Amino acid sequence: MNITAPIRLALAAAFVASAIAIATVGGDAVPLWIIGVAARTGLEPELAARLTTGACVALAGVLLVLGRRGRIPAILAAGALAFSGIADGSALLSLGDDASVGFLRPALQLLVGVIAFIGLLRGKPDERKLRHPMIAGSGVVISVVMGAAVAANLSVAMPDGFRNQSSARGSDGRFAVNELDSRQWIGQRIEDTPLNDHLPAVRALAADQPTLISFYRPNCDSCHDLFDGHFGKRLPARVIAIRVPPAEGVTMAESDLPDDVYCADCVKLTLPEGPVWLVESPVVIEVVDGVVTCVSTDDYDRCISDAVTQAEAFYRQELEESKAG
Repeated sequence: MNITAPIRLALAAAFVASAIAIATVGGDAVPLWIIGVAARTGLEPELAARLTTGACVALAGVLLVLGRRGRIPAILAAGALAFSGIADGSALLSLGDDASVGFLRPALQLLVGVIAFIGLLRGKPDERKLRHPMIAGSGVVISVVMGAAVAANLSVAMPDGFRNQSSARGSDGRFAVNELDSRQWIGQRIEDTPLNDHLPAVRALAADQPTLISFYRPNCDSCHDLFDGHFGKRLPARVIAIRVPPAEGVTMAESDLPDDVYCADCVKLTLPEGPVWLVESPVVIEVVDGVVTCVSTDDYDRCISDAVTQAEAFYRQELEESKAG
């Protein structure tokens, strides 16, 4: 008996279950690596969760309507699910995540993905032609449309840790004022700084390698000088550029400067818009092993050079460990 059909159906059911879990449980059911990718690309966590749910629905539909011709797509989907489990588990390990689901979420992804992947590879492909290929093709299109509709209309409850916590005004109607004095952060873990309250994504981005963080304002001459002179070419260390927006209703003065700073291969984030931000810019912050080790508002080379040295040593160690393994 060919086992590919029941495995394919079970895999489709797993994707449906994943979509239902995200829709009902909320952001805790979304693999953590997806939230990290969303942060790197500037997507809101809610949108990433909705897109993930829609993709699960679309994949389930495609696997069902393709029938016995769906073996190859099913193998790819199973491999993607297994990869998601590994990436999710790695993200949890690096962050010490304390969500209620713990490692159950990545374990289920990895288990289902690996079993389905191996089973589908061992199964024999069915070379018989589909009786109604036009119906199958239409079913694929309908599945994709259904997935897009789910992503567009679904509302996903996200944990507070995934949201930007700042609002423009306080309960008294006055502008909220947030001060970020990075010079006081030296020796602190990045998740213990006030920055984590407003941009929790930074914690994940700075957890796995030496990182440089810089606050900037687009209409700041010295900010552009810093980025052009130091971050215009790719560095071994990760660079996170955080834009400081003006307060709600405040228009930035016109200038001849570019609309944004130039930064080669850096992650760009923006502080929540609305509040008044008391943040010195430009500033360079070095984070190593999740701890702030250097902050500078003038001698940028001091932090940058050390971060580059730390990053090069980090990659050398990784290379040696991979060769030894």
